[in-house]
Amino acid sequence: MPRYSKEQIKKASVVKAIFFDVDGVLTDGRIIYDDTGREIKSFNVKDGLIISYLKKAGIITGAISGRESAAVTRRCAELKVDFCHQGIVDKAMVFDKLLKHYKLKSKEVVFIGDDINDLPVFRQVGFSVCPSDTYDYLKEQVDLVTYAKGGMGVLREVGDLVLTAKGLFENIIKA
Repeated sequence: MPRYSKEQIKKASVVKAIFFDVDGVLTDGRIIYDDTGREIKSFNVKDGLIISYLKKAGIITGAISGRESAAVTRRCAELKVDFCHQGIVDKAMVFDKLLKHYKLKSKEVVFIGDDINDLPVFRQVGFSVCPSDTYDYLKEQVDLVTYAKGGMGVLREVGDLVLTAKGLFENIIKA
């Protein structure tokens, strides 16, 4: 496991939910269109696997995306995340509603984002995270910059950190 600061581990230990952007976090941020105009996205299987372990640990997971995409709808359904909000202009407003809905405190939530529209949530959330390949001015605003790049296991890295900080990861790898 990569090395994290004591403060990052402390923040991860109280997490009850992981909310994430999609493009640039679960994907590398590229959008590919085939000859018919159909949108194609590439998702990392390792991100999907960690969601099942997070759910078993009682961690709420869900997407807050600025774009709408049938591929994202399908991936979120396949992963059985708790929610998938797309086409969101004001992510901070949705974040507030989710806190109330799930009866969470902001310090109990990790938010993973990668662009300017994620800044308002970074400022509200207890534990803010971005991928290593995002913009420097965003990296300066977060609690953790992952070792992974967008689409290359960012959610997996954060999930591993949360489960480890909670003392649950050892049970997973021993099972």
